[in-house]
Amino acid sequence: MRKLINISGIMLLAFICSCTSVLDKEDFSAITPTDVWENENMIDAVLNDIHGALMPAWPYNGWLSDEAAQPNDGFDAFLQGTATIDSWDNWPYTHIEKINFFLRNIEQTTFDDRKSSWRGQALFWRAWCYFSMVRGYGGVPLILEPQDVSNKESLFVERSSTSACFEQIVKDLDDAIAGLPDSWDAGQYGRIDKGAAMAFKGRVLLFQASPLFNPDRDIQRWTKAYEANKAAVEYLNSQGKGLYPDFADIWYDERNQEVVMVNQFFAPDHKFYQGGIRPMSYTRDAVAQNLPLLNTVNAFPMRDGSDFDPTKPFAYDTLFKSREDRFYATVAYNGCDYRIKELNPGEHLWIGRTPDGASLEFLVHNPAENFEPAFTGFMTKKSVDPNIEKATVNDATVDWIEIRYAEVYMNYGECANEIGKTDEALKVLYDIRKRANILPGSDNRYGIKETSVNDIRERYIKERFIEFLFENKRLDDLRRWRRFDIVNNQQKRYAIESWLKPGIDIPKKTDDINAIWDHFEIKVVEESPRYTYNMKDQYYFYAIPKKHLDANSKLQQNNNWDGGTFDPLK
Repeated sequence: MRKLINISGIMLLAFICSCTSVLDKEDFSAITPTDVWENENMIDAVLNDIHGALMPAWPYNGWLSDEAAQPNDGFDAFLQGTATIDSWDNWPYTHIEKINFFLRNIEQTTFDDRKSSWRGQALFWRAWCYFSMVRGYGGVPLILEPQDVSNKESLFVERSSTSACFEQIVKDLDDAIAGLPDSWDAGQYGRIDKGAAMAFKGRVLLFQASPLFNPDRDIQRWTKAYEANKAAVEYLNSQGKGLYPDFADIWYDERNQEVVMVNQFFAPDHKFYQGGIRPMSYTRDAVAQNLPLLNTVNAFPMRDGSDFDPTKPFAYDTLFKSREDRFYATVAYNGCDYRIKELNPGEHLWIGRTPDGASLEFLVHNPAENFEPAFTGFMTKKSVDPNIEKATVNDATVDWIEIRYAEVYMNYGECANEIGKTDEALKVLYDIRKRANILPGSDNRYGIKETSVNDIRERYIKERFIEFLFENKRLDDLRRWRRFDIVNNQQKRYAIESWLKPGIDIPKKTDDINAIWDHFEIKVVEESPRYTYNMKDQYYFYAIPKKHLDANSKLQQNNNWDGGTFDPLK
């Protein structure tokens, strides 16, 4: 358990974050801890500290599931079946203590017109912290008031049941929703508002209704999740939210209608490093993060909505011709259009190999250097910042959208399917595919053939994979569905190598792959021959790491780990 936060640390951050006019007017050397709660700017600063510490940013962690490969032939311990009790550690009680301290103190303030929005934001973040643990461990110690460090015994708190934790998370979100505004003014863009809290509540209840926590498929849980997600969709619609027409530009057209919860990056104060996902000839300091695997590429449908068939005779053009828009917006392949500052319109990215195995990328783009070719044959395209270059890879400003409308909409559709509302579930899939410019077909079903609950469920699994690729959704989806078999059945991670045929000239930047695709021979290879997928059922619930068990004698380990007695399903 955590001690009370140090108020002097909060005050220091408040002084740094407060607006300049206040800094100019106040003599902070004379301020006491009590004064913090009598100054609106200082209260805002404390809340900004909570928000900034907990708001997610770009993860680039596709290698934690079957989305992408990890650099240097790495293979995550959970994927290969070698995880231990210390392999996953998420224990944000420092933040929870800070939030509890904030909630207690704002009740004493006299700023009645702002109290409800301050409280609403803090309650949202407390729910966020608890859900981040519960989705991994099940029930955890519920601490809802600041702890008294002078009473050592009170610091040791046993785990609450999983159901009690979910109940508290939903209560915090309901209370937050009641106090949060519909929106903030432009200068406060990015703060948690009512729509974000409603959307997050839908995510929480979807998790609780899913097989991970609901193996018997209790229809009441699915109904509750359906109602929450439907309410969120309807509310967001009333606020002008919806699917942004151009999938590729969701991350580039800031403040668009799809954005529900966002970490807004901007220069010069809030930039981030994006070198790891840029082409290797146009980056520095890190390379080859989130390299899409062959199964990832195979998952994208064709333009007519049909599934890509990897069993057909494998020629290079079948990989990139007549695919739907999300493919072209997400995956970079040999000869593709690639929107970065160093490439002019009409110039393409080449990441294949010459007949002797040399990297085309460096021969075409940067002959002065050399490096191994992109080792899966593909690179990430989604979210790559078009306004930075090799010298400025630390200056990316593409916003991270933690919750976008498509997620809320698909959460609603998935729940609708589980309670037998087939037409609603299918309508969501049609709309998602329509936005991807998949052809409607003569039946206006956009390639969707499924009609039964079980088959539609499988279609949602496939559709979420491609819609949210590299958006930090896949691993949690596999866990909540209890579908590690999807990964294990692949056995290995596969990649391709695009070899320029002997006697063929090296392509120029301006060459069109559609005209010269047959200049290449494609080889399917095992990306990491040393490893085989072996995700164990034991990993559906993570173990509480030993250091936390040692620090609190009242904690019990989960019963799916050796010696554990806590049932995360109760």
